[in-house]
Amino acid sequence: MSPHGYVERAPIDLTLLSDNEKRELIAADTASITSGTTLGAPHSFQPTKSLTINTKGTPALRLPLPSSELQISIHNPDGSVAYLSTRARRSSGNCVLTNAEGREVIGTTYFFGPGRDPVLHLLGGVEGKENDIKTMSKWTSRAQKFVLPDGRTLEWEYKRERGFGGKGKKGTALVLSMQGKRVAALVRNDETRTPGSKSCSAGNGGELVLGELVGATEGVSEEVVVATSLLMLKKEVDRRRSVQIMVITGAVSGGS
Repeated sequence: MSPHGYVERAPIDLTLLSDNEKRELIAADTASITSGTTLGAPHSFQPTKSLTINTKGTPALRLPLPSSELQISIHNPDGSVAYLSTRARRSSGNCVLTNAEGREVIGTTYFFGPGRDPVLHLLGGVEGKENDIKTMSKWTSRAQKFVLPDGRTLEWEYKRERGFGGKGKKGTALVLSMQGKRVAALVRNDETRTPGSKSCSAGNGGELVLGELVGATEGVSEEVVVATSLLMLKKEVDRRRSVQIMVITGAVSGGS
């Protein structure tokens, strides 16, 4: 409910959800970014670079309003801006990613809900050539697969490993892999998460650690890694908002 006394429109029409989909949303949101999820095995991932994603996300106890952050900045280790992700208005999830030179590199047409998969558009590509990156996972799933224009797939999923927590301890991070090889990881702990956010904040930023496949000939571009990680954070926020509205409207148990 907003300060004016009405319930804010959810990212999806809650009346169209099955009881099972409601339970899946609640389960996905309840499993916070610090909880145990998929236990990752020791990995030979070699970081070559890191970026910082700056966004506070959505706390657990908050009115289910759309995020007021119309721009998310991504910084290099020296503090300079590497990318900016910009939304035209608060009510829209669509955004455009620009690089440090101000050039638009990826546009995201964003939807949340069954049958409404987001699409990422590679801007400035060759006309007549496939330039879209599509999602192919169940919309309520915390893990998401992305199909690149050349048919290869990327997958973001939550993994709990030593080193993802503060001071080298075990913790949970969002991990990106491609054909079984680790590409990047978004690490959010007390040392890396965006100031002002908490471990229970949905969609909060942190340190995006990039591996040797990023930018490599047989790998994936840095822009794609950044854009897909931001989409994962947006999905976290919308799952949180949906559950908050379900609580307010009494729809948690499946009632209308």
